[in-house]
Amino acid sequence: MNKKNFLLILCLLLPSLVIGCKQPETSQKQASSPFVATQTTSIPGWKKFEGRGAQLQLPESYSGGDLSQNLDVVVQKLESLGPYYQQIAQSLKQNPSAFVIWAFDSKVGKPNFLSNVAIARESVGSTVTIDTYLDLITKQLPSEFRVVEQKKVSLDRYQAGQIVIEATISGVTAKQIMYTIKQGSNMWIVAFSTSAEEFEQRRPTFEQSINTFSVSD
Repeated sequence: MNKKNFLLILCLLLPSLVIGCKQPETSQKQASSPFVATQTTSIPGWKKFEGRGAQLQLPESYSGGDLSQNLDVVVQKLESLGPYYQQIAQSLKQNPSAFVIWAFDSKVGKPNFLSNVAIARESVGSTVTIDTYLDLITKQLPSEFRVVEQKKVSLDRYQAGQIVIEATISGVTAKQIMYTIKQGSNMWIVAFSTSAEEFEQRRPTFEQSINTFSVSD
């Protein structure tokens, strides 16, 4: 995975990490591309997020989307939650092109953890498989992070790699379930992050959401 995107995803796993994981601001612009995909059945009470060739459904309480299109709206909503979440807003402002889609649950969990979903895309060579990519991810993990699960899974549309990462920093323990999906020359990374306290409660929602994920050809 591109190291900048990977570190930012890890930073957003724990909001308290954002201060120490800031990346340099990039001026690179990425144009939005139209999304064309097979019909996706809508989940009652959920809404669809689209951005730069990808789409995903999430519960109604989530806000966000394509940051290249609605960064100001996302930042405003984050800052309205209080000073603690301004750190995340600042990180997103400095890295608006890091994610294809980024969304957060406005129902803030305990202990004040902002559950979020980050989707990134990386162009990889034809020889890079899901297995080799997962190995690269685990080798890049900082010492504070540990992999508690790693396996291949079958989604509704794709085969994917899945890892569950846990970390405890500044007294807060968080968990992230990350999926890697190869489509053509692109590797798609979909990471769901929440507190360890709420992980098992939220995991069914994460697993339902990833099965709505699709990308344009």
